[in-house]
Amino acid sequence: MNEQLQKAKDAAYNYLSYRARSVKEVRDKLVQKEFAEEIIEQVVDDLQRQKLLNDQEFTRRFVEARLGRANGSRKLAQELRRKGIETEIIDEVLGEFAATLDSEERAMGLLGKQAWRYRGLERDKAKRRMLGFLARRGYDAQMARSAVDKVWQELQELEDEVEGS
Repeated sequence: MNEQLQKAKDAAYNYLSYRARSVKEVRDKLVQKEFAEEIIEQVVDDLQRQKLLNDQEFTRRFVEARLGRANGSRKLAQELRRKGIETEIIDEVLGEFAATLDSEERAMGLLGKQAWRYRGLERDKAKRRMLGFLARRGYDAQMARSAVDKVWQELQELEDEVEGS
């Protein structure tokens, strides 16, 4: 076997030993190590044949690992595109998790954890900050507005209860 090919395979195996990677990430790493294009293609093909490199599975694991975090599907899609995942794969996998990722309850829960930041603020300022918080995490505007309205209402009811005590 060609010495360069073996070095490229070893570099790819080492790179994959830390965590799962996308095809683009492995390609970029091998390019960075200045392997020839035909060697890179051969290594990538071998890794895919061995099922060590699979963008569909990588995407699924990536999303599953981030379900506990505060990101919506739009932010995850952006991160996956940066990793070189094709739009069709992103759409398919995010579709599987859409009910969890983009639920209004999830957005409200995230805002609820941040509620202390919005107490005592003027209504428009608080709502603007809440919308910004959700937008930065990839929630779409319509759902974010609805979640913000509901959380703001809950905050107002809590403040009324405290004042009434």
